[in-house]
Amino acid sequence: MALPSLQRRIVLVFVGLLLLVMGLVLALVHDSSARIVGSEGRNELEVGAKVFQRLLEQNQRQLETAAGVLSADFAFREAIATQDQPTVRSVIRNHGQRIHAQVMMVAGTDGALIASSQRETAPGDAFPFPDLLLDAEANGRSAGFRQMRNGQLYQVVLVPIMAPRRIAWVAMAFRVDHGWARDMAGITGLAVHVVRFGARGPVLLASSFEAPQRAALSLASLPAAGAQQVQELQGEPWRTMRLPLDGAMQAVLQLQVAMVEAPFKQLQGRLLGVVGVAILVFALGSITLARRIVKPLDELSKAAQRIAQGDYGQALPALPQDEIGRLATSFAHMRDGIASREERIVRLAYVDGLTDLPNRTRFLESFARLPAGSPRAVAVLNIDRFALINNALGYQVGDRLLREVGARLSKLERPPLMVARLWGARFAFLLEIAGEECARAFADAVLAQLRDPITLDGQRLDIGGSIGIALYPHDGLDAGTLLRRAELALAAARRRRSGLAFAHEAGAEPAPEQLSLIGDMRAAMAKGAHGGEFLLAYQPKMDLKTGRITAAEALLRWRHPQRGMVPPGSFVPFAEQTGFIREITPWVLDAAIRQLAQWRAEGLDIAVSANLSTLDLLDPELPGHIEGLLARHGVPPACLCLEITESALMDEPALALAHLDALAALGVKLSIDDYGVGQASLAYLKSLPVNELKLDRSFVTAIADSPRNAAIVQSTIMLSHALGLSVVAEGVETAEELDWLRAHGCDVAQGYRISKPVMADEIYAKVDLHLAGLATQS
Repeated sequence: MALPSLQRRIVLVFVGLLLLVMGLVLALVHDSSARIVGSEGRNELEVGAKVFQRLLEQNQRQLETAAGVLSADFAFREAIATQDQPTVRSVIRNHGQRIHAQVMMVAGTDGALIASSQRETAPGDAFPFPDLLLDAEANGRSAGFRQMRNGQLYQVVLVPIMAPRRIAWVAMAFRVDHGWARDMAGITGLAVHVVRFGARGPVLLASSFEAPQRAALSLASLPAAGAQQVQELQGEPWRTMRLPLDGAMQAVLQLQVAMVEAPFKQLQGRLLGVVGVAILVFALGSITLARRIVKPLDELSKAAQRIAQGDYGQALPALPQDEIGRLATSFAHMRDGIASREERIVRLAYVDGLTDLPNRTRFLESFARLPAGSPRAVAVLNIDRFALINNALGYQVGDRLLREVGARLSKLERPPLMVARLWGARFAFLLEIAGEECARAFADAVLAQLRDPITLDGQRLDIGGSIGIALYPHDGLDAGTLLRRAELALAAARRRRSGLAFAHEAGAEPAPEQLSLIGDMRAAMAKGAHGGEFLLAYQPKMDLKTGRITAAEALLRWRHPQRGMVPPGSFVPFAEQTGFIREITPWVLDAAIRQLAQWRAEGLDIAVSANLSTLDLLDPELPGHIEGLLARHGVPPACLCLEITESALMDEPALALAHLDALAALGVKLSIDDYGVGQASLAYLKSLPVNELKLDRSFVTAIADSPRNAAIVQSTIMLSHALGLSVVAEGVETAEELDWLRAHGCDVAQGYRISKPVMADEIYAKVDLHLAGLATQS
């Protein structure tokens, strides 16, 4: 079975380290053995050589002793003296057999051979080794190695026979042959060879080797006398040494290296066996230890996988309190910490932190899990007057109010599938209902809950709500679409102040081609004034009493690089719906006030008006921003007029009034634009800090021919003047309309009859033209 990776690495490391150590030990043992074998080989060969020399000396002394005994025999001396050859021959033969001498000879003092144990002598035969006679005469006796005529080598000893003077010489010899060499080898423990070195090269005379080994013996590469060297013989090393014997005769002694190596190889074999057993035992121990280490780690790894899958309840294995046990304990703490953090993360991801209600993400996922085709609806609620309460009493009270509202919505008599907080004071409901009637009944129940005042710290807070509802599948097939459609319905309900609206009543969503306008508008804004895409045109306003141009309305124009001039009606309403108007309005105000400052610097005394959308008016930073622009460009506040639509006042009346008061306090003039088409009345407008009313063009068109329009406009002019408001009529296109308005006391007129919108540098011509007209009339 294959070991796991970590376990295999642990075993490999441990066994590898042991192999490395054992390898080093074996290498050291082998190297030491090699040195010891070499040293022991030399020593053994030297000792064997000494033993060999002692044996030679012993044989020589044995021969000398035997010869001395023979020479002292009286009968033997008498036989020599009488030249009794048969007796002499018999004596030396018997004596030689007793001492195992192969050759026995007697020679006279004159060198003549008297008798021999090998053959009968003839008169005149000479002693075969005259050099030994000369040496014996000189030294009293002599010895040496000599070859007979048949080529056989002998170790010869020559001793004198005294009676009492020397009367002859007795010679005794041991045969030196392969048997003698084997005997010497058996005693010395060495291979023994006797070699004669001559002019024709070395000749092997005796060897302890068998015939095949003798044939393989190399005599040409023998070491020098007394030296040692290792030679290969039939693939085996032999340590060789050469010793001189007698003249050309030399002994070659050899020690088989394998004999010296044998005990060391046996030791190495045993050591290898011990190493093998140690490695096996160590490997088994390493596997056992590795399993003890890896098994709990593997269990921790499986626990980590379960944690990765979100399972935090599985108990960890019980482990001893060692390092791995402490790791498991830390792992358990980490798991608990991860579980706790994930619980908090999930809560943050799916639960609104303020109200403990589900959030938008949870709402969308819950909708997606509903069975396909089941009846359902999405309702979006906005808490009315929340911004006013939050600004007046502080965000702490606002947060507590939202929590109380969330608690009430969670305890409805007929609870929805889910109630979630989207953002701010906006909540969403997931309803399991079909049809408008059921949805309307649910909305009425929610609004009824909100009508009951909420008391916080003794402060009674009256709130209300507006609801937009989108039905599945008529208004959309997914949660995102239904929420979007419900938001549009909510906006319609707030505009109408009806409390409830359905998505089909809010109209269609923006066309797909309009969606790309946001990106194009952002690109145009990024290019700024130098990009040349956003422009301001100015439509002059004429004072009907004096006939002079006293003001101009700043109108946004967009020169699109691909679409050309985009009509304001194609992008301004869409910018208001998407909120992008908040980015456009600051640019328009800055450009208009900067142009107004330039005109004033050039001596042109006119005012400029600019439009504010609902989102602009509800922006808490608006008053401060306008004050900063006026101060930066050095323009008196009275030269700026801000036009606000009636619908902008109706969405958040209290907040809108607070911002209008702040603007009026700056000295900026305020105008109600498109008056007459909204829901505001003069009774409501009298409480606003406005300076003028701007009649919608629908009342001015063909006013001379429409008695009803004329009556409405005339009464509005009279009432406005009574309230101290000036009246501006827009959309004046004919001379009859202009004359009627002048005749009935309208203060200011604006329209194509006076001038189309023009660029800033064309305003001078328009002003001069009207001045010239006034001069002509006068």
